[in-house]
Amino acid sequence: MSKHQFLKDLKEKDSVASSFLIKFSAVAVGKSGKPYMNLILTDKSGDLEARLWENVQQHMGQAVRGSYTWVEGRCQVYQGRRQVVIEKLQLLREDEVDPKDYEVEGSVNCEELYDKLLQYVSSMTDPFYKALSEATLRNDADVSLRLRKAPAAKSVHHAYKSGLLEHLVSVTALLDTVAKHYSRWIDRDLLLAGGFFHDIGKLWELSYDRVIDYTAEGRLVGHLVMGIGLIDRKIKELEEKPGALPGPFPEDKKLLIKHLVLAHHGLLEYGSPKRPKCLEAMILHMIDDLDSKVNSIAGFIEQDLTPGRWTALSRQYERFFYKPDWSHKQRDTKPVV
Repeated sequence: MSKHQFLKDLKEKDSVASSFLIKFSAVAVGKSGKPYMNLILTDKSGDLEARLWENVQQHMGQAVRGSYTWVEGRCQVYQGRRQVVIEKLQLLREDEVDPKDYEVEGSVNCEELYDKLLQYVSSMTDPFYKALSEATLRNDADVSLRLRKAPAAKSVHHAYKSGLLEHLVSVTALLDTVAKHYSRWIDRDLLLAGGFFHDIGKLWELSYDRVIDYTAEGRLVGHLVMGIGLIDRKIKELEEKPGALPGPFPEDKKLLIKHLVLAHHGLLEYGSPKRPKCLEAMILHMIDDLDSKVNSIAGFIEQDLTPGRWTALSRQYERFFYKPDWSHKQRDTKPVV
């Protein structure tokens, strides 16, 4: 089945008649007490929320996450954001679609980003942090492959192909600048290693073959603990390999890089087993938080269709955001995804 209509091109009052992949599906109850389906549709151009108001019982067990479906309806703007009101929904077999039409592509060049990440690794001078980073990022084929594909999150920030790699490079670039500014007090190589490893466990915390979701290990263990496990394994492999290290991996360096990973969420209530207890851990937490919020808020502003200089209310951040000139110029030159 050839696909000619994509989500990014839909405008208010457009008729919709195309196939999509269901990224999220849930049944909710409206103010009248009547159930409806809350869906997120996706194709290679991006995501869009959808609502199904009729025949909910018929579709609630079939229109599930990860299924391909034919949708007919209309596009409307509600609270400044586009959504599809579904009038007809029919499941499709996998042999009726081309999976490439539904793989969301980020706007990043993963090969350029990966090369940039390795440049930062090469710039390190500490033989232990550098060996650990080389063994993981350059020499581990599985990590290298996953980095080119993995998102950084299920939905909040950098939630697209190669999003994790984009986030790691962005965070590392900012950490490098901060390390130079505060060079009197900061161990640059420890800080860069924290940038490399703080979210490395997300390579296995998330599944991203068709739609982004958590793996069983991701739900039960989480990327912080998974990252610590990876560090332990890599250090053990290096210590067992003749000539890989100038000596046993120093215990204090091992503890510090683990602390940066465990403390990078900053607060106990945000999921950090430890609060930052060294300058490098504090800086990493702040830069990681900054990068994720900039990506998330910029994306929200880009998608907002509310007329004027202010967005609709962001439920995530509980505020309205001012829309600068770049958001208007971008909307004038390309469709909003």
